[in-house]
Amino acid sequence: MSEKQKKEKRNFWAVFWPIVFGLSVASIVALFAFQTPPTASLQTDVQTYKLDIGSTDAEQEQGLGGRDSMDTDKGMIFVFEKPAVECFWMKDMQFPLDIIWLNELKRVVHIEANVSPDTYPKQYCPSEQARYVIELNAGEAARSGIKTNQTLRL
Repeated sequence: MSEKQKKEKRNFWAVFWPIVFGLSVASIVALFAFQTPPTASLQTDVQTYKLDIGSTDAEQEQGLGGRDSMDTDKGMIFVFEKPAVECFWMKDMQFPLDIIWLNELKRVVHIEANVSPDTYPKQYCPSEQARYVIELNAGEAARSGIKTNQTLRL
């Protein structure tokens, strides 16, 4: 192999490997960037809601705060490790919510309806321990017939 051929071969590999590396990194970034967050469904007689799941401390603290609005068939469910009296507030909220607390059997133990963002820093707490908390747009609990002591289908 001539010196010219050796040089061309080195130049090829010098260009080839950085391109392969760059494409690999871009693929990994795209894979993680376009993953949709996990969701759950809440089915009532009137509506099926697609709920974002807040299970980490960061997701639970952020909640729906910072969003300008939410589709009427959407919501968020907070899943706690064990039942407790979990209080909620309207920090960084831009629209009113219904807040629904459920025990470990998914029975509704408390509802706060039409909670306004203006109420921050007031905290809303259930009268019993809850394992799950669902946030829906204000008025959705009543529209869907969700009531205290009802067991929900998640």
